[in-house]
Amino acid sequence: MMKNTQKKLKAKHFRYLSKRYIKNPDLFLEEVLHQSGLNWSSNFNYMINSCFYPPMRTSTTFEFGYIYIHLAQMIEIGVVFLEQYNLEPMDKDDVFQYQCLEIFNAEVEDARIFPTKSLRAFYGFKSLKEWYNVLDNLLLYKDYGKDNMEQIQLYLEYIPIREFLVKLPLVLSEIYKRGGL
Repeated sequence: MMKNTQKKLKAKHFRYLSKRYIKNPDLFLEEVLHQSGLNWSSNFNYMINSCFYPPMRTSTTFEFGYIYIHLAQMIEIGVVFLEQYNLEPMDKDDVFQYQCLEIFNAEVEDARIFPTKSLRAFYGFKSLKEWYNVLDNLLLYKDYGKDNMEQIQLYLEYIPIREFLVKLPLVLSEIYKRGGL
């Protein structure tokens, strides 16, 4: 008889996600995505841009901590869905490749969401540990201002990072609408 060597996800594997959401990721989608009524993508976009480029900060009342925590939770809930559906992250070389013109047109031109492909690409581009580094940088850069912004390290990955993070709530909303993957 073979042993089941698959690790079960536990709260200790995550920084921000509670045990109840790990056990029931659909509850997270219901409570955070559906009931909040926020435009998560817009909030994430503002947060990311204002962290990497302080002159873009226009609001002194932006709830950075609240938005930041939910961004972190959404990154972690994606890992829960990967495990729940036994999905493997894409190879990094394949993340931005399209298998056919139809999928490219549907996703890019028609703005259709393919949750399985999107989650696999998200975690193929960066592992959970690497996404934690992105979150840590956002937290660090939020305190920078115009006078010390030259210390912020912008690099080419900023563009896909921003795109992935802004798209993440849309992917999770699509999972919610479909009732799963």
